[in-house]
Amino acid sequence: MKKYVIKIIEDCLEKEMQVDQEWNRLLSNIQPPKVKKSKLNIILFQFSKYAAAIFLGVLITATFFNWAKESKNNDAVYEVITAKGERSHVKLTDGTSVRINSCSILKFAKSYALSNRNVYLEGEAYFEVAKNKDMPFIVKVNGADVKAIGTAFNVSAYKDDNELRITLFNGKVKVQPTLTKQEVLLKPEQVATYNKMNNNIEVKDYNSRIDAQWLNNYLSFERMYLQDITKILERNYNVCFHYENQKVKKLRFNGSFKTDADLSEILQIIQTNTGIKYEFKRDSIIIK
Repeated sequence: MKKYVIKIIEDCLEKEMQVDQEWNRLLSNIQPPKVKKSKLNIILFQFSKYAAAIFLGVLITATFFNWAKESKNNDAVYEVITAKGERSHVKLTDGTSVRINSCSILKFAKSYALSNRNVYLEGEAYFEVAKNKDMPFIVKVNGADVKAIGTAFNVSAYKDDNELRITLFNGKVKVQPTLTKQEVLLKPEQVATYNKMNNNIEVKDYNSRIDAQWLNNYLSFERMYLQDITKILERNYNVCFHYENQKVKKLRFNGSFKTDADLSEILQIIQTNTGIKYEFKRDSIIIK
């Protein structure tokens, strides 16, 4: 902006000789030929030119900063953040409904639904999207974009998970990884799993026993590694797991629990099936 104002002043100075000629011509029409311009008149005239240029620059600068401030306000971002064991529900301005799972962040601009319907998700959420054929609804997650028009679907995109999971209940969604040109169009009751390590998408049929069961207030595990199970338990209970025995991380477990089940009861069942040992220390659980 500074360079732009300087350019205006330089343009004014560049045309100085032409301005003097026009001033002389005007004076010759309204003053006797023998009357000369006083030194004071010349000084005042020169000062008025510089003052006008500087005033114009200040005016443009003020207008720019007012515009920038207004633009910044229009691009303000709202965040909905859920803590461990907490869930939330948001209804967006276009009527789209979003249920947000624990340990998640949903972001959307103040201008949402004016020029686009983009939202940003870290964690897990279920979307019931209001129909708008002219403006697709896009969920941007770390590693992929999920595009829909009028649809119900679940997105699991936790930052510390190796996979993204998109579960479609009705309508259509397009899943597109940001690092590849691969696109997958899901049909109802299909699940797309995107592996962030190898940038590969796999499509499977919906499994009612395990997919998006948080919506039914269940924690469901099917041959899942213990290290992944404890991540889910951390998100739903205000605890942290620590492994003294790294080998047990790869033990697998099947099971389903209500989300309001006591954590100690869940761990006892896991212990019975896997043989692990654990110990509570305040808000931490040590896996031995």
